[in-house]
Amino acid sequence: MGRRFIVAIMLWFVSGLVISQGCGSRTRGNIPQTAPVSGIVTLDGQPVDGATVVFVPTGTPAYGAYAVTDSKGRFVLKSSETVSGAVPGKYFVQVTKLVTDTTGKQYVVAEDAEHAALASGDTTPTGTGGITRNVLPEKYANPKTSGIEVTVPPEGLQDFEIKLSSQ
Repeated sequence: MGRRFIVAIMLWFVSGLVISQGCGSRTRGNIPQTAPVSGIVTLDGQPVDGATVVFVPTGTPAYGAYAVTDSKGRFVLKSSETVSGAVPGKYFVQVTKLVTDTTGKQYVVAEDAEHAALASGDTTPTGTGGITRNVLPEKYANPKTSGIEVTVPPEGLQDFEIKLSSQ
């Protein structure tokens, strides 16, 4: 009986390790170590409330990061709902601010509107109550035309300024 008891304890211990390792990897997924990134978005010197900031990786492996600005234009990036920060590396930056409007001027693709709504906690389906449009200059809606590039170092970035211009 002593030998069975020891084998049972060892199996229980190994099972516990496997389960705990599995749970840890599920919350992080396959995202490598991240670094904290925070900053502010301004348009012509004024903070932008409710803007979606997306860091699009320039290389591979590709792990992007995103955030929505608060009323003071501040943001803190996250790589997923459960992983804060951004993987160190080079990024192009995309910034949009989507609003529902009836003028129908600057259209955005439905996927962008849905992502922004989910990121901000809005559960209202898009397409109800008007047309969703980007109210920031259109060049910033595309990471390749925004003109904003950044390298996130292993120690991260604090107070990173994203200065947009309406000109």
